[in-house]
Amino acid sequence: MKRKFLNISLCAMLAVSLASGNVVLSGCTGGVDTSKLGNTANWVTSSPDGKIKTEVVMDYAGNLNYTVKRGNVTVIEKSALGIDIVEDDLSLLTVKDVKTENVKGSYNNISGKNSKVDYDCNQTTITLKGWTFEYDLIVRSYDDGYAFRYNVRKCDGTSGTMIWNEEKTEFALPEGSTLWAQPYAAINTNGNFFAYENEFQNLRTDELADVSISMPMLYKVKGTEVYSLITESDLIGSGFYGTFLKEHEDNESTGILQTVPTPAGYLTDDNKIGYPFESPWRVGIVGDLKTVQESELVEKVFDDAEPWRPDDYDTLSAEEKKIYDYEWVDPGVAAWNWIKYPSSQSNYGLHRRYINLAVEMGWKYVLVDGGWNDGLNVSDFKNFVKEANDKGVKILVWCHSFNDFALGNVVSLRQKLDLWKSWGVSGIKIDFFDGQSTDSPKFYGEDTGTIDWYEKIYQECAKREMLVNCHGSNKPTGERRKYPNVINREAIKGNEFKGVNASDAVKELFIRRVVGPSDFTPVVNPLSTGMTMACQMALAVLLESGTPSMADFEDVYENTLIKEFYKNIPSLCDETLFLGGDPDKYYAGAVRSGDEWLVAGANSVVPSMAKVSFSFLEEGVTYNAEIFTNHETDYKKVERRTAKITKDDIEFFDMIKNGGFVVRLTPVK
Repeated sequence: MKRKFLNISLCAMLAVSLASGNVVLSGCTGGVDTSKLGNTANWVTSSPDGKIKTEVVMDYAGNLNYTVKRGNVTVIEKSALGIDIVEDDLSLLTVKDVKTENVKGSYNNISGKNSKVDYDCNQTTITLKGWTFEYDLIVRSYDDGYAFRYNVRKCDGTSGTMIWNEEKTEFALPEGSTLWAQPYAAINTNGNFFAYENEFQNLRTDELADVSISMPMLYKVKGTEVYSLITESDLIGSGFYGTFLKEHEDNESTGILQTVPTPAGYLTDDNKIGYPFESPWRVGIVGDLKTVQESELVEKVFDDAEPWRPDDYDTLSAEEKKIYDYEWVDPGVAAWNWIKYPSSQSNYGLHRRYINLAVEMGWKYVLVDGGWNDGLNVSDFKNFVKEANDKGVKILVWCHSFNDFALGNVVSLRQKLDLWKSWGVSGIKIDFFDGQSTDSPKFYGEDTGTIDWYEKIYQECAKREMLVNCHGSNKPTGERRKYPNVINREAIKGNEFKGVNASDAVKELFIRRVVGPSDFTPVVNPLSTGMTMACQMALAVLLESGTPSMADFEDVYENTLIKEFYKNIPSLCDETLFLGGDPDKYYAGAVRSGDEWLVAGANSVVPSMAKVSFSFLEEGVTYNAEIFTNHETDYKKVERRTAKITKDDIEFFDMIKNGGFVVRLTPVK
């Protein structure tokens, strides 16, 4: 992996504006600051292009709040900031220091929407002192949004554990905003499980009483074309729990959403947080639909973060150190047959057919799912893996996140991973982090114990050069910036739900796909009348994934009509573009891999027309276009035609209910 570049320039110091009036007490210096009686302060952080302004205000009573504007449009109304811990009264604060700086650089992706990413923001760090604790409120404004976090520490520099009462952070949505959100609902009646696999619902700001909302959440400011997507980043490794959004009982039906602990979890002492502590980033992507859809802000907040290395890295040999360059991480399509053969995963004759399919299609992986090791004959399995590897195909195996590892025992984890690695296995699809199908769980969902368990799995797999595909899991929070081997993730309502429809999928494209890889497991032939073949083909393009799992019968891919298309499904994108749409109507986008482009559209329940300008194509190059559109009468078929296309061309695509289209573009040689 190429090293990333960071250019941090200090722009100004102590950007504080003060007025008169209020007693503020200080503990870290042991005194009472009477010089600031009645004072208030405000700090404005503007994006590099000047369009987004995030303002933090300390009022006369010492309360912190913030607002966000994009131009003249208010994106976040006055919203509370701050934290509440048992060990100190952090409502009694003095301002110790304020500094501003520009944070700018770039990094290269192993997998993701774009192979190279530039980041640029202005940052304000406000250091606030209590009696024995202090914290930095770090606020950033990017051209495509804002982010902030809390860094908490003991004034004397010691470490320990604090009791976290509450995070006061609010997101006050402008009145009348339209939301697309995934409310919390327990998966079944046997426990409060949640795996981010529900539908995104349309809601208004006055419909949120008693509703817990998961992130990411998208909303549109009434009367404007300004959208914002709220989520969190850098959760894994934070020592914190996953967060939901919910109105406080004093703010019912106001659209003022507070960050609250995940409603799905097991630990009863989940409020014990170690310090010094860096909270996850609170992230708001802001702009028109194109800006929001193309944003990588969830991962850009990591700046120049180096991929994870073990604590003993400096003592390792040169060969061992090379592991943590992560050059072994190899994005590629996976052949996967569980949807079609859920009870046959221990049938290695079946999997050999999919190995041959992978060879024929040029795919890199075969994924064997739950039940692969039922009555396992180790010798037979090792021969199977060797046969696959000899043909250039790598094997991924399913496992249970808790039951397969003694309910979260790291020694058991290491032993199993060592064993599978010795058999030639290249990675794991690890399931049921939500706690389903777990015997006497220690933790599940997004409590602090489970978040810590995620990281241990990532680390132990990295040490063994093994990929990770998380299922039954929480949403992505940018972790592949630290763990590039975490190449795929579920946390989406995909084809495993055989009744998933195009309306669900279109909303997922606008919301879920923004924050990271999505293991939707596309098929060719739709599994219900709620999807067409053209729509399924489009989803195989539009849902970014490091190891997209192709889930149909093996002979389906022999269809000469679509074979070349599926041979060229991208797992590594050099560029990703949003071309048009609406969360309730359709989504159109394009991805580039090398010098080839794939353009696709997926439609919801009302027939739509997508206008596609090919102005993004290279100047002076003519492309051969292979175009797939809906069959007139059969939702399980597509029409195919060819054309020549240049950057000067515009095409109109009629999409039927639940329909779609795909265009594969290759330069004329």
